[in-house]
Amino acid sequence: MSGEEKIPDMRYAAGMDGGGTKTVLEARAPDGRVLLRERFGPLNLNSAASQAVRETMQGCTDALARLPGGLEACAALCVGSAGVSNPQARALLEQMLRRCGYRGALLLTGDQETALAGALGAPCGMVLIAGTGSICFGRDAAGKTARSGGYGHKIDDEGSGYALGRDALAAVVRAQDGRGPRTLLTDLVFAQLKVVDVGGLVQFTYDPQTDKKQIAALAPLVARAYEAGDEAAKAVVEKACRELALLVEPVARALHMEDGVLALTGSILLRDKAVREGTAALLRMRFPGMRLAEPKSDAAAGAALLALETLNTEKGENKNA
Repeated sequence: MSGEEKIPDMRYAAGMDGGGTKTVLEARAPDGRVLLRERFGPLNLNSAASQAVRETMQGCTDALARLPGGLEACAALCVGSAGVSNPQARALLEQMLRRCGYRGALLLTGDQETALAGALGAPCGMVLIAGTGSICFGRDAAGKTARSGGYGHKIDDEGSGYALGRDALAAVVRAQDGRGPRTLLTDLVFAQLKVVDVGGLVQFTYDPQTDKKQIAALAPLVARAYEAGDEAAKAVVEKACRELALLVEPVARALHMEDGVLALTGSILLRDKAVREGTAALLRMRFPGMRLAEPKSDAAAGAALLALETLNTEKGENKNA
């Protein structure tokens, strides 16, 4: 969208959805119109070099500076990233933004909060996210929050793309040993990894260069085998569905939202039909009054909406002063 649109009071709000590989920036006028939406590099300091993050911050602030009114007109900025729970990372991100010239209100928050706002178009409700990782997060009308999961692939992330990929690898080695049924996953995994035996699979798995995204990339193979009626793939999918439904239970109960709205999002829940439908079926059994919703938008839009809320709250306070 062109940055040449006129903004009535020349002020605007912006949101950034930052990840380990890309960042999406969205700016909105006070009336909610989208003024700018662009992609940049990594933002998560837990998984990206600080120089790359600085370049991302500079790119984002340069883009905002090209809007009418410039960077000075950005009255509120929300940055959503998985890395902001780290106090040192929070301080460094704020320092970088200030050095890039940003002087407005700043909200640094977890990406689960921006995902919720984007998915439901408001900061209240619940969101279940299953992508490379997994988490359930909710906020009630009073501002009380609750979360379940999201503690990383080494100890958590059940039902995620990583978990599906890991369980596919486990199904292959179990089949080779005779501890599990023969499975189509063997040929599918060997072909994708370009290996010919379990030895090659093990080498891939424990190679220091193999990261969680490479293991999560095996998740679509589970869907293919499942669609072909494979017993092992069915077990992997059913486990993922159980774990994802389980993530929702403590959040819904803590916030008394058993009859509330839950958005289902993340690459697995959006693209893997078997996992989505299986998870939804379990949730409907456990919470008959809960409404499952398609996400309205993404975390970048959610970050912009949270920033816009800050801007409009400030405007209201100024009017009443």
